[in-house]
Amino acid sequence: MSTIPKMLLESAGRCPKPNAFRYKHGEEWIDVSTVDFLSRVEELFYGLKSLGVRVGDRVAILSENRLEWAISDYAVQSLGGIVVPIYTTLSAEQVEHLLLDCEANLVFVSTLELLEKVVTARKRLRELKYLVIYDSNAYQPGVVRLDTLYKIGRDAVVENATEFRDEVARRRADDVATIIYTSGTTGVPKGAMLSHNNLMSNIQATAEILPLSAEDVQLSFLPLSHIFQRHVDYAAFRAGASIAYAENLTTVGANMLEVRPTFAAGVPRFFEKMRSRILSDVEAGPAIRRLVFQWAMRQGFRAVRRGRFGLAHALAERLVFRKIRERLGGRLRFFISGGAALEREVAEFFFAFGLQVLEGYGLTETSPVIALTAPGQAKIGAVGKPVGDMEVKIAEDGEILVRGSGVMKGYFQMPIETGEALRDGWFHTGDIGVLDEDGFLTVTDRKKDLIVTSTGKKVAPQPIENRLKLVPYFENVLLIGDRRSSLSALIVPNITAIETYARNRKIDFATHSDLLRHPEILDLALREIAARTTDLANHERIFRVAFVEKGFTVESGELTPTLKLRRAFIEAAFRKQIDELYAA
Repeated sequence: MSTIPKMLLESAGRCPKPNAFRYKHGEEWIDVSTVDFLSRVEELFYGLKSLGVRVGDRVAILSENRLEWAISDYAVQSLGGIVVPIYTTLSAEQVEHLLLDCEANLVFVSTLELLEKVVTARKRLRELKYLVIYDSNAYQPGVVRLDTLYKIGRDAVVENATEFRDEVARRRADDVATIIYTSGTTGVPKGAMLSHNNLMSNIQATAEILPLSAEDVQLSFLPLSHIFQRHVDYAAFRAGASIAYAENLTTVGANMLEVRPTFAAGVPRFFEKMRSRILSDVEAGPAIRRLVFQWAMRQGFRAVRRGRFGLAHALAERLVFRKIRERLGGRLRFFISGGAALEREVAEFFFAFGLQVLEGYGLTETSPVIALTAPGQAKIGAVGKPVGDMEVKIAEDGEILVRGSGVMKGYFQMPIETGEALRDGWFHTGDIGVLDEDGFLTVTDRKKDLIVTSTGKKVAPQPIENRLKLVPYFENVLLIGDRRSSLSALIVPNITAIETYARNRKIDFATHSDLLRHPEILDLALREIAARTTDLANHERIFRVAFVEKGFTVESGELTPTLKLRRAFIEAAFRKQIDELYAA
């Protein structure tokens, strides 16, 4: 199984099932069999061939997670094309930039709304020949319906019984399978070229650690445009597991109850919000319920830290923990966390009520997994051990360096940037970390994100920000302090929680602006921060805070599509507010 298309055929033949994929239509979940899925891939293969898509052509996908995304992905790769995923949250200008950069000659879009992001720039996209839309009831002149390509493909299958499999056999392990653009936290997005061997070696390496089988059901809800979810979906299909697509990010909780998955992948923010939601529900309940929950969690934390489970834990399991897991479908064996570091307090919370969160670490450029935690072997705070043949070493300045078969071929049409990233046989991740004596990797921060105060002290902001995001009054936090005498923080408020606090303490306010500038609210923020940073060195303490009324979002540019902070952008956008903090 040296290529993704070969994996498709092998796994489909080995693990055929009636519900290989599931998606929700209206109020009903629709099952799609392995046979039907493979037929759709083959039909689209012939449909694309009829349009003249050739080996090496770049084909973009601009769509939310859905069955058609996966069908397009496998069909393009089977034909020898190169898939270029694009986040739906990007602006029309950003979409245009990526399409120009990769020189896409065909773009799949899911809806009329997303189609508009491409249509407005079509005249400037010189290489673009075709737009294909998934929604069958949508139409615009010059746009091809996906159903039309399926029909062309069905007719071609009759005449070309073996061509699809013959073409799949021609795909080579070293061929570029996909170009995935990095999030662009510090500059222009770069297109990482990943070969079939990059992807397949990484899938096989994680398969040796994660015990997936045909009995498993995965709920897929992170964007498939991100290599993390795409990798998990590939791994699930390879194992014969069922893949159910969540309707959207706001319905994940309800979809979990309906689908009852056995595993799912999430980013730290997902787990932070789930923890917050559970705690809020408990807080809103009767006093006796709060007391029982708090007692049970103490038993859970004690059991996790000691590694022993006694009678008290068994009672806590019966009274509380089983009910929490039932709210998540009742069948979850584990979660996988990736994309950023997971705060220890969050990880311990899930382990306490009997749900493993297996941390991993990787980048787009590494296909993506560098390290992963095996079930039953978690070391909370670490991201696991290197997988497969991925070698990790720590440079003198603390940067994590990696080499192995998962490392990309390079950045598309960017030889200088490729040379900077791949030096002396090692990929320079840009992350800072440590390897312990047991071989576990811990990631502490991004190298370029380190804050250097005017006194010369260095501060890694991410671990501190991750702690503070757990404060119930905060939605997001950005540390400020580079070339300043001390640290301060910009805080996106949980305005509902702050309003409740204000009303309970009879704090008068007319507007949200008044409330967020009120001395008592600023004191509340500083007290909460102080309580969570008592173990930090003095130069890591935060002495000034300011609330920002508008949340950080992808659409407005403060966050990358993977929800990482774009620090330079935020600091520039809030320069006046930051300067006022230090002028005080």
